[in-house]
Amino acid sequence: MQRQNGWMLQLGEQWLASRSAKPLDPIQKSSDTTQAWFVEIGGVELFAKLYPTELIPTWGEAERKIAGANLHSCIVPITQVVEVQDGQLFLYRLVDGDNLGGSDVRARFMRLPVTRRAMAVVSTIEALAAICNLGFAVVDWYEGNMIFDFERDRLWLFDWELCRPGRSFVLEMESNYGSSRLMAPEEFVRGSVIDEQTLVFNLGRFALLYLPEWAEPLAAVLAKATYPARAGRYRTVDSLLAALRSDLPSD
Repeated sequence: MQRQNGWMLQLGEQWLASRSAKPLDPIQKSSDTTQAWFVEIGGVELFAKLYPTELIPTWGEAERKIAGANLHSCIVPITQVVEVQDGQLFLYRLVDGDNLGGSDVRARFMRLPVTRRAMAVVSTIEALAAICNLGFAVVDWYEGNMIFDFERDRLWLFDWELCRPGRSFVLEMESNYGSSRLMAPEEFVRGSVIDEQTLVFNLGRFALLYLPEWAEPLAAVLAKATYPARAGRYRTVDSLLAALRSDLPSD
């Protein structure tokens, strides 16, 4: 075991198991780069994620800076970061709601009155604007990073580990992460620049898909947001947000 400040560090899973009031509930993930569990510590239900040592300077640092910065009320905050032998454990309070990545949940969301959906769309754009203003390029945002609490009309956003410090990055894969329903044309071209105007496109598509009743009054805003060439779009998410707020119907 490693020693830090005179204390012997446990492995992350051991640290959780020794403190959780119930057996660890591991979360099945599509990759083995990180591990995650549902736990209960001190009477509080938590989501715990282990970043291995090699990912702390990249994924862990992005997650810590964004989820730990109190940028927006919709971003699930980090409650604690624990140094362990095999990396760092990030602890989050478990939030209520359903993940919008599932088609059934999205269909339920679409049955809500348009004004309630609009509040969630605007909140999403506000939160992502705050991340851009912090100095990060958002890489992998789509409905799978969103939880909606139908009882409280409460939106939660989470999972920022792939965000890149800086205003842009060059796509090194055949296509970017995310949902093809929301992605900009440049996200399918290796070597293209991915930047804030790419995110403007993603958010324009998001608004178009989830506010179809308001397609006509929002037509000019959403057409500019989703213009195929980056040069024709709003330059920043803040600019999109201001234009959208200006044209949103009052009811």
